[in-house]
Amino acid sequence: MNLPPAWRSLATLPSLLLLLTGCGDAPEPDTEDDAAPVVEVAPEPETPAPPPWIEEDVAIRSGAVITSLLQDQGLDYSDALAVVQSAIEIHDLARIRAGESVTVRKDTNDGSFLGLVYPLDRFEERRLVVMRDEAGGFEALEEARAVTRVPTPVVGQVEGSLWATGMNMGLSAENLVHLAGIFEWEIDFNTQIRPGDRFRLMVEDIQDAETGEHLRFDSILAAEYETHTGTSFLGIRYEDKEEKVGYFNAEGLASRKMFLKSPLKFSRVSSKFGSRYHPVLKKWRAHKGTDYAAGSGTPVRAIGRGTVAFKGTKGGYGRHVRVKHGGKYASSYSHLSRYAVSSGQVVEQGEVIGYVGSSGLATGPHLHFEFYVNNGQVDFLRQQFPRSEPIDASERADFEAVRDTILPELEAIPWPAAAVADADAQPAEDLQ
Repeated sequence: MNLPPAWRSLATLPSLLLLLTGCGDAPEPDTEDDAAPVVEVAPEPETPAPPPWIEEDVAIRSGAVITSLLQDQGLDYSDALAVVQSAIEIHDLARIRAGESVTVRKDTNDGSFLGLVYPLDRFEERRLVVMRDEAGGFEALEEARAVTRVPTPVVGQVEGSLWATGMNMGLSAENLVHLAGIFEWEIDFNTQIRPGDRFRLMVEDIQDAETGEHLRFDSILAAEYETHTGTSFLGIRYEDKEEKVGYFNAEGLASRKMFLKSPLKFSRVSSKFGSRYHPVLKKWRAHKGTDYAAGSGTPVRAIGRGTVAFKGTKGGYGRHVRVKHGGKYASSYSHLSRYAVSSGQVVEQGEVIGYVGSSGLATGPHLHFEFYVNNGQVDFLRQQFPRSEPIDASERADFEAVRDTILPELEAIPWPAAAVADADAQPAEDLQ
């Protein structure tokens, strides 16, 4: 119907009046989806109150006594002694050394002594906290620093030595020993390390949970070591259902072999298998073993599981231990300074059996090592031994899940530029 403009305005007026006066209700929404959502605003988190103390680092001076240090902080002798006694089951504060420090907590109002904090490890992941209690005495507890473990790539190329290379990258001595331990069945770190070797790792970076500060590198999750000639070795960390940790290649074969590549963790070969001019007898004679130069007291390891067949003095060999590894193989360790095993004892691979010395016909401390196959000496450095059994079938699926997670991350780490191999290059001066 066509209405004049004025009439159309009047026709709409009742509807407007109904809406404005509330005499007419708007229709209910047909569904819950049509209703306006109710938004709950989360309350602002309360800012934690600051602690009622201020902290001050106090360096331990040479000749300092903990009770005197505490007296300098305002305690009398009996209270200073009470602090030390409260902590004794966690740590003996009387044994603190010059160069260390303790953090003293003082009341923000009057500056009186409230307590102290002392790191229990060099990364301050554990610390001793002593605080005054309500009774006026002191209570001690051990606090663990909240940390996170972040898988982190690390890559390096040997320049001069594996030790120096790793240290310059921020790896610790423990990390480097761990790396060598993964491949000690594949690589003799006394003879085979060369400048130009390179390695890449996925390693756990231990970080402060609150600040993200790097504290240290911990477990190696996966590692690849490539020699200067291009030979590559792979180790993937896997912890089985019995919480035993091992390293395996991509096919699930263990890094571990029947024998270690060397009876010493880190040393250098001073004389190889063959013939040599004897420094004591002053004549050429057969040398049916390998000599490792090492400091007196260096631990000597059994290269494989076996039984101690002989322990005692044996002519020019000096203090001597011979280990039988089943019916076919045997190994012997000579010029020892002292023993760590007994005759007839069963020893495990890597177990310390004695210590480097210079007993017998020796001009200085070193280990003379011999390896026997069917009772005849052979050049141990040229022997090849099979890997141990592959990962158990019951662990296969879990291992492959770990492998398929970590291996792509390892392989994504770009290698540094490869050095040109030098056939005449001398072994790098390695960890000693």
